[in-house]
Amino acid sequence: MKQEEIILGLFFANEDNLVFDNIKYSEIFSDIKINDIKMLSYKFLGPVFLTAATGIGNNWKIEFIETSLSLRDNNIEEADVLQSFFTLNSSIETQEGITNLFVLISSPYTEDTKLIYDELSNYIHPSIIQSKIVNENLLGSRFDYNKLIESELDRGINLIDYSLGISRKVYWEEEHRYYCVGLIERKTGEELRVSNLYTFNKDSDLRKRYLDYIPSYYVMSILPDYYENLINETLEIYNKKGVYPNIKRIELRYGDKKVVYLEEYNIKNDILKSYGVILIQQNEETEENKKLSYFKKNLRLILDREMDLKDSLNKFNQHLEYERWSTISDEALNKIDIFLDKDG
Repeated sequence: MKQEEIILGLFFANEDNLVFDNIKYSEIFSDIKINDIKMLSYKFLGPVFLTAATGIGNNWKIEFIETSLSLRDNNIEEADVLQSFFTLNSSIETQEGITNLFVLISSPYTEDTKLIYDELSNYIHPSIIQSKIVNENLLGSRFDYNKLIESELDRGINLIDYSLGISRKVYWEEEHRYYCVGLIERKTGEELRVSNLYTFNKDSDLRKRYLDYIPSYYVMSILPDYYENLINETLEIYNKKGVYPNIKRIELRYGDKKVVYLEEYNIKNDILKSYGVILIQQNEETEENKKLSYFKKNLRLILDREMDLKDSLNKFNQHLEYERWSTISDEALNKIDIFLDKDG
């Protein structure tokens, strides 16, 4: 695949959260643009450590982010060079701590994300860990850690690059069910920016019961905007100005707990409107569990039919309250932290 057709970066964060990267970019880029590209690893990996750094909840990991790419202008000829944009994160915990290997990919194809994730988590990441252990034992004080990581990332990114262009396959896997604990409404226009969270009443026992199954409402409220803006910034750095991103899916995991944020959108009168649901994987406490396809279908339904959200919340969970919690400002987010993210 031609280099100018893709965006590809491989980021490694070690047990001390030191970040190493290998990012492919054109040789014609200016020093300023190359520096902007080099900063991407810290920006994309930032939320991976968010819950631990803020002391909110447990050390949740963001495993998968996928966006759809839409045309800014139908007359732009080069807009069709990209079709997919996604990230994958592999986490491995050892006695020394947790390491994360994170790949950022945008390409002209609907890539086989499972194939790439398997390469990332079953081959490239374990190879880094094992090579470190072997070389430390063999070389002792002569061991050059930085050189090893650079070599492993170079091998890893070449393997992923070689795998690109393979169309996404349908794999058999157990179809889990999910329970909705919140909905995020977003609207964006030329002079419009709205973002609201809807969830259980702050005094509800349900809010308190399910709080342990998400990183926090604070974290979930900021992730869609954060990553959508960051992906848009990345596209512009790489001169891919003919398309803009819309978050489709974010997956987070902590141990056996899993959260999926699923979003659908439409555009009317130059206003982009989206609804996204915060879903926790079925467990011994959840009720009214439904398949992801159910939530996706109903998100699409209320957007396409322009249904009133107040009357539609019960499609996702009859216990959700039509009470807006703004997620735009720091002040508004602090209210979410105080009133929704406390056990009391």
